Amino acid sequence: MYINKIHIQNYCNFSDFTMDFHQGLNVIIGANNSGKTGLLYAINLLRSPSDVSVDDFNKNNLQKYQELYTEVAPSIVIEYSIQHRISEDDTSDESIIKLLPFLGIKGFEENRQVNGDVAEYNLEAQIRATYALDVRFLGDYKKAVAAEAEDLNSYLTVLKRFVTSHYSWSYTNGVSDTKVEQKAATDVFDIRFIGAERTSEEVRKEIRHEIEVFAKAAENAAEFDKFRHKASEDLGKILSPPITRLTTLFENEKNSIGLEKGNVSISSTVKANISPADAYITEVQDTKTGYTLPLQNNGLGYNNLINIYMLIKLSEIQKGKDFRILCLEEPEAHLHPAMQYKLFKYLKKLDETDELNQQIFVTTHSSNISAVAGIDNMFMLAYDRDGENADCQQQSLFEQFKDKDDQTTVKAEAKAHLTKFLDVTRSDMLFADKIILVEGIAEKLLMPLFMELCGCPYEDEHISIVEIGGKHFGYFVELFNGNAVKKKVLCITDNDFKWIDFDEDGKLRSYADYVKNKKGDFALDVLTNKELINKDGSSKIVVPKYIEEGLQWLLK
Repeated sequence: MYINKIHIQNYCNFSDFTMDFHQGLNVIIGANNSGKTGLLYAINLLRSPSDVSVDDFNKNNLQKYQELYTEVAPSIVIEYSIQHRISEDDTSDESIIKLLPFLGIKGFEENRQVNGDVAEYNLEAQIRATYALDVRFLGDYKKAVAAEAEDLNSYLTVLKRFVTSHYSWSYTNGVSDTKVEQKAATDVFDIRFIGAERTSEEVRKEIRHEIEVFAKAAENAAEFDKFRHKASEDLGKILSPPITRLTTLFENEKNSIGLEKGNVSISSTVKANISPADAYITEVQDTKTGYTLPLQNNGLGYNNLINIYMLIKLSEIQKGKDFRILCLEEPEAHLHPAMQYKLFKYLKKLDETDELNQQIFVTTHSSNISAVAGIDNMFMLAYDRDGENADCQQQSLFEQFKDKDDQTTVKAEAKAHLTKFLDVTRSDMLFADKIILVEGIAEKLLMPLFMELCGCPYEDEHISIVEIGGKHFGYFVELFNGNAVKKKVLCITDNDFKWIDFDEDGKLRSYADYVKNKKGDFALDVLTNKELINKDGSSKIVVPKYIEEGLQWLLK
């Protein structure tokens, strides 16, 4: 069971935003403030619908409050589409019970498929979560807006007052629009959100819960009671001298403070109220010396790695593992690049072998992670502020490299090439705002100098200069051609030309002929192919005649 689509309205950077997801690993890349963290928060709200502040509403919509929110109050709506494959013969699958309040009637029988003697269904459910003003206070809201909202700041003051006191979450079946209790929605998934500033607390809670479940099981509870009783007896023997002294001391009370009248007296004993969950600790051990340390005393990098690994592996032993989602923000924090690469190579392998046992959402700025995560697992995210209606845009790279139904293999060939050559250095273009593609390392080293001479240092514009190792520009351009996340891509090549060795008489050509025949074979004829570059020009890909002209276009 997994979230296959989310539709977000009026939350953070998202005005009216829809995004599809994969069942296993989802790696979300993009520049700062592109909406990555907000997307994780939106997913996490399904499990933990915390209060929302005025600052969580979409700013672009609030600025148009006079047009949008004088007669109605702003609301946040998030729709979670869920898919699950269930077998008629599997009586242990709890998914159907969790999803019942959110299933649609139509299409249920059409989804039935028979594999051998086993009938299976692809269940589709939809949860709609709405954060809105209580309708009983709509009249008060409209009066307050009319009387107090003279500008945006005063409107936000009014809205904050109502959000603080009269807003709440409500849930409906997104298909039938029938109302559902909050608990039915928040209990569908077990979501863990691990922020960039993480500690071992999430791991500790997970393990504590696992041990508590084990200790409370009927077959284990009696054994723990016997253990506590025996521990109390043994501890009592060790502490016998001070207990005896205390007992003697308190027996001399003799009603001096009036306890005797209440038929009570002070008694001293020892009880080992040991909590199995509190007794468990995670330690790290030096494999050379055997010396152990508590996890909190170890370095942040390895602790980060240990915590992420343990959260992933715990899904293998916990009941209901199918309902688990892990939201992981910037796992590269405190991790050496080699450790980032190793971790995501491991996650990718689990995903490919269907052993991940959960859906994982990762946001990252790390080219080490993007280089190994795999093109099919990656999503590009950007906040488009250029249009009249600013909103986030997203692009699945799996969908980006799908060929059309016209039997062409352009995208398949480009994908195969990028899978092989999209290394740590070249992956940097996935995070940049603008990209310059050059043939080799010499051009890459010279481009910053050219830009400085032209008065446009590239650091200020978040430009990535990428050498593609040859003339295969077409493959790299496919990453951005028709991409919903529109980036300017400037392609700069050598002024190559054919060396004509012999003339018609078989004599060696002169150097003068060589110079005269340099026509500038850019090896980029493919980029002018109408099939490659979108006719509407949305790809924003340019091959300039002169470098300076290209840079001026890039920086416009």
